[in-house]
Amino acid sequence: MQKVLNVIPNGPSVVSTYRPQLIRGGDYQGDAHFDAIVIGTGAGGAAAGKVLAEKGMRVCFVEAGGGYHMPDFQQKSLGWSTRNMYLNAGVQVAEGSKPILIPAGQVVGGSTVLNSGICFRPPEERLSEWATQTGMTAFTGHIFGQYVESAWTMLGVGATTADIGRESNLIFQRGAERLGIEHHWMDRNAPGCIGCGVCHLGCPSGGKASVDKSLLPYALHRGAIILTHARVQTIHIEGGIAKGVIAHTTDANGVERDINLSADHIIVAGSALSSPRLLSQSGIDLSHNGAHLAIHPAVPVVAEFDETVMMWNGVPQGYWGHDAALKDVLFETANIGPGELYMLFGHVGDPMIYNRFSKWAMAGAMIRDNGDGRVTERIDGSRGLQYELTSADIEKLKGGLLRLVDIYEAAGAKRFAPMIRPLRFYDSAEEARRAILTVKSATDFAHMHASHPHGTCRIGQSAETGVVDAYGRVFGASGLYVMDGSIFPSTLGVNPQVTIVALSSYLASLIEAV
Repeated sequence: MQKVLNVIPNGPSVVSTYRPQLIRGGDYQGDAHFDAIVIGTGAGGAAAGKVLAEKGMRVCFVEAGGGYHMPDFQQKSLGWSTRNMYLNAGVQVAEGSKPILIPAGQVVGGSTVLNSGICFRPPEERLSEWATQTGMTAFTGHIFGQYVESAWTMLGVGATTADIGRESNLIFQRGAERLGIEHHWMDRNAPGCIGCGVCHLGCPSGGKASVDKSLLPYALHRGAIILTHARVQTIHIEGGIAKGVIAHTTDANGVERDINLSADHIIVAGSALSSPRLLSQSGIDLSHNGAHLAIHPAVPVVAEFDETVMMWNGVPQGYWGHDAALKDVLFETANIGPGELYMLFGHVGDPMIYNRFSKWAMAGAMIRDNGDGRVTERIDGSRGLQYELTSADIEKLKGGLLRLVDIYEAAGAKRFAPMIRPLRFYDSAEEARRAILTVKSATDFAHMHASHPHGTCRIGQSAETGVVDAYGRVFGASGLYVMDGSIFPSTLGVNPQVTIVALSSYLASLIEAV
């Protein structure tokens, strides 16, 4: 294996010394039977596979995407990144009255390679709710808390600092402080971050401890393998027992072939978008499979200042805030580059608008939604996503936008552009607030973003209430498990990375080696 930068100061030597040794699925000629097959290498799959390998089990990860590292990301190219590392080249849209973009990773490390590294511990309120819903008392016990803290440590989580957060985040801090609402520098799993501002393209500095660098090396050090460019088409279930998988692969020359792999335990960790579909394709017929899709929709406000901001310079999402008067709304700073800004604002009537981009700051209002979406299958066999904002969620977003205008007004902004139709800048905060209050339906939002799909294979006490039990086992299929964000019993309400790692690690610890 090849040397890489130490991404976790004082971390275990395996993390600082090794990086994943990858095998293209089409080139694999080794043994076909394993103790465990883990489908997916994102937060859930990496965490589960690490635990199983540490138990002494022989683990095979099967990943539909490829694997990339720091030199690949130094291109800082949106086109290259979307083509190579995003599901459906980044064009994954929830269909409804308001189409919502839901980008997701398809790469070794999953969406952790592409996210901003944001880390929140699961809210105690949510864990209590989940314990009541599922009867899974571990959610509120000391043991699960230990898994949360272990995830925090393994991911190298620490607070963002002003030197890498820079002006866009400092402006938000200034406004929140003046209003007296709760506000903090963002905790992120990026101990080596230098503030490049391009987390969504893959970390070019190597400073983000995505799970391909922080978790997968542990499993590989203990004999696990990762097959890339290998998309699992179906799970073979015989007599109610999961026996193996069939994966469609390509070799280094682009030659395609199917491979058959078998295992005593099969862990599905393809994300809330892909896991329910794979279960359906494998003959799992459960009423809750694919249902309850939650996505944490978010709508931003762009604010213009007299000072130079350059929002793309520094940590993209380095600061967060919360107003106790707004239930289920979380404020997070955000940024996009000049190209994306021009795509959004190039039509607003100012031919020289690009001269103002450096004066803009942006933050979004992210909500804990009602989880009313569904993963479906279209007539042509492709995956579909159906999602409708409820009236209550629309009101949450409006309340969030209003408060963001307040924050930026307090910070000294001169003009405000809430992301509502028609998209434009208002010359005063009061004008912007009046415009926000006219929003009546989802179609009144000019742009909406979501990147935390979860809930589609939720934990339940029986097949009548969920897809998996308190051990992550799929109802009606022995040896088959789901361990990713899809098993959350209800909408989480904060960025889910740490909760996924903790829950998947905990559930994998319950699997006994055969």
